Amino acid sequence: MKIQSRRIVAGPFDQEKFDAVGTVTSSRRKAAMTFDSRNMNLALKIIDDVTAEVNQSPLVALAKGIIPTRLPDISYDEAVRVSALGEALLRRMEAISVADLPGDLGLTFEVARVQARTWSRAACWYWLIVDIGFPVAFLPTVYGGGYLLNNLKPIFANYPLSSKGDQQRYLALLQDYARLVLQMEERTRGQAARGIVIPQTQLVSCAPLMRQSRDATSAHLAISSDRMVGPDAASFVAQVQHVIDHAVLPAFDTLIALLEDPDYVGKAPNEVGLGQYLGGKEVYAELVKLHTTLELTPEEVHARGHERMRQVRCEMHDLLEQAGFDGAPRAYLDALTADRAWRAETPEEIAAFFQRYIDRMAPRIDDIFRFRPKAGYGVRPLAPELTGSMTFGYYSMPSPHQPEGTYLFNAVNLSQAALANIGALNYHELVPGHHFHIASQNENDELHELRKQPSFTAYNEGWAEYAATLAGELGMYEEPADRFGRLMMDAFLTSRLVVDTGMNTLGWSLERARAYMREHSFMSEREIDSETLRYACGIPGQALAYKLGDTFLLEQRERMRVARGDDFDIRDFHDIVLKPGALPLPLVARNIEAALA
Repeated sequence: MKIQSRRIVAGPFDQEKFDAVGTVTSSRRKAAMTFDSRNMNLALKIIDDVTAEVNQSPLVALAKGIIPTRLPDISYDEAVRVSALGEALLRRMEAISVADLPGDLGLTFEVARVQARTWSRAACWYWLIVDIGFPVAFLPTVYGGGYLLNNLKPIFANYPLSSKGDQQRYLALLQDYARLVLQMEERTRGQAARGIVIPQTQLVSCAPLMRQSRDATSAHLAISSDRMVGPDAASFVAQVQHVIDHAVLPAFDTLIALLEDPDYVGKAPNEVGLGQYLGGKEVYAELVKLHTTLELTPEEVHARGHERMRQVRCEMHDLLEQAGFDGAPRAYLDALTADRAWRAETPEEIAAFFQRYIDRMAPRIDDIFRFRPKAGYGVRPLAPELTGSMTFGYYSMPSPHQPEGTYLFNAVNLSQAALANIGALNYHELVPGHHFHIASQNENDELHELRKQPSFTAYNEGWAEYAATLAGELGMYEEPADRFGRLMMDAFLTSRLVVDTGMNTLGWSLERARAYMREHSFMSEREIDSETLRYACGIPGQALAYKLGDTFLLEQRERMRVARGDDFDIRDFHDIVLKPGALPLPLVARNIEAALA
């Protein structure tokens, strides 16, 4: 597709209308007087209350550069409190006429409504799903406990220790860390009492993961001699070690003991997926809507996955024919795996592979965007304790403690196969994908703070996949191997639509899901193992957002291109989609419709 980026001469994009302003600024306050002032004031109060609750999250505080004095509370009592708050907010929201709210205030109110609706489910979902940034099923897994504990490391690494008060608060935070780990054990035990036990195939890796986390935590929480000076330094270091030895490590030992208890292990089911548990199918159906922000059933998503996979395989065969390769896609991948030009063994060599694509994209950014994030970006290896269960890695957003956006890649997995897909992975995770969106969103001082937090899976992952597709349209996949790598990623993410829904609601066994991925995803056995457990036991439903979000955004762009004709400028589309920050996909479509009107 040819991407135009020239000046609009007719039907200009209304920049003022779509600049994302979450609060009513002084320049707009006069115009807002024509609206129902009581309706607007009630909406503003609700938004303030939602924002205040969001800001209580220790992880949100950390993202803002504020060192929290407590850690996340994942207890049932906390879930009950959050549910009551969400239900009360939803009742208050019934009195608001959203249509009568001025533009951006209406968007912010809708974001607050989605947050309140999610909170309202916290108690009734608690034993099947717990929300720690994204909904997870079992905490002692890499996408539950491993992800959470890894994200707490910067709190302790950057904690100030200059005063007696700081030191006492650090000791209290260590005790709070032990409380968090014990809550993981309490929830796992409570699940078991309700017939919800981690499936056998996932359970075998839970205790080893928590043991690795225990060892890593011990190192990260301890105070090295270079962080403390003065006559009381030795005493404080000893106090820290005492709390680690007598509170934190015993908490881990309690959790690990449960995961290895013969009685618990004996109850672990052979089956996988939420559908096997009481109420699991109903919760999964809601998770599909939560993650995609679309009114889709699991069955509809499953069917879309099969249809899309047929399209991807056709594109693969067409590519190989054009490249002059006489063989099947799997044979082409085997040839790439045997080619040293497409392999890397060390983390440094893999990072250099990423840099190749970073450098290739850099000169084209101004052709397709009118703005760019100020924060730098790069890659580094994933923490060792997470490499056994996380397929690729994850993007870590910029913060005052980490000024660059960073993609943490799994060097162990990537060193085992051809790196033809690194280009697509790079453009998804960094620029113009996650980093471009998330860093720009957080740097946008005109956005209401509630809309600075990336919180909609379909938007976040849909944009990142759209970015990987856009990279192809810009010619970033220069060689046939690059283009094949992009199609590999497309096939892999498309397979998620089939196997995630299959295992969680349609009764698919783990082996059936893995067999499907072996046939269609071009992933290694190690990667297939970790991915299928992610869908069935870690974060069910989350993986559906990638290709559904990508398809939605591409359809909206085509709709705008057809409507604008020769006046279409892709930068207008990117302004409309990105400047208001992450939104449910129907609100993105509403903004585009307003621009076209």
